[in-house]
Amino acid sequence: MALVLLLGVATALMRSMQYSFATKDRVTAVNDRYHEGRQVMLRITRELRMAFLRAQLEDMFQEEEPAVIVRFLGEQDELYFATTAHLRMHADAKESDQAEVHYFLKAGDSRSAYRGKTLYRRESARLDHKPEHGGTIWPLVEGVKEFKVEYWDDTKEVGDDAWQRDWDSQDNQLLPRRVRVTLELEAPDGRGKPIRFVTQAAPRIRRPISPITMGRKREAAGLPPAQAGQIQQGQAPTTGGIGGGSSGVIK
Repeated sequence: MALVLLLGVATALMRSMQYSFATKDRVTAVNDRYHEGRQVMLRITRELRMAFLRAQLEDMFQEEEPAVIVRFLGEQDELYFATTAHLRMHADAKESDQAEVHYFLKAGDSRSAYRGKTLYRRESARLDHKPEHGGTIWPLVEGVKEFKVEYWDDTKEVGDDAWQRDWDSQDNQLLPRRVRVTLELEAPDGRGKPIRFVTQAAPRIRRPISPITMGRKREAAGLPPAQAGQIQQGQAPTTGGIGGGSSGVIK
């Protein structure tokens, strides 16, 4: 009788322990899934906030050959741009904080436990004349059910649909006011409710920046240093001669 009771207690205790371990594994898997999504969203928003455009230089100021092209091209499930969020991982590497970044969806590994697509990230540590090529590609997160990027056009009225499905900086030489990113991941067991993340990022510098200093502009225009304060964007510097006539427009 004692052996029967002991066997019953041991069986109940073993089932309870198995259920506890299974629950722990499920909770850990869900937490890891949330951590994956949060880290991906944090990285994307950080790089979008530090996105920039480089002004197209005139031939007289061009130093690279071929000319460097910086472009922001976004679609509903794909995005590439230039950012100053690059981290140099190796000492003495010939890199700066500028990089080309590309996010896109693609079919993942067939051996993966998830059925959805995989979100990939491409990064090139050097800006060149081919912003859509080059660099290193690696997977960020598997089992993506949805990756959607939308772009806020502040030229539209609030009542209109200001969220655009695509954005090309070559059309208006401007970055979007805000970028909304939606990421939906499959549950770890494949049967639970999908995990959804939504965030927004606002680029800090929307208009193209020029690497040409005012001193080089003065030198190219053949103007003395005393006239530096008179040169503004699209404004003609005045000379000290009779009548203060214009000597040309510096752009």
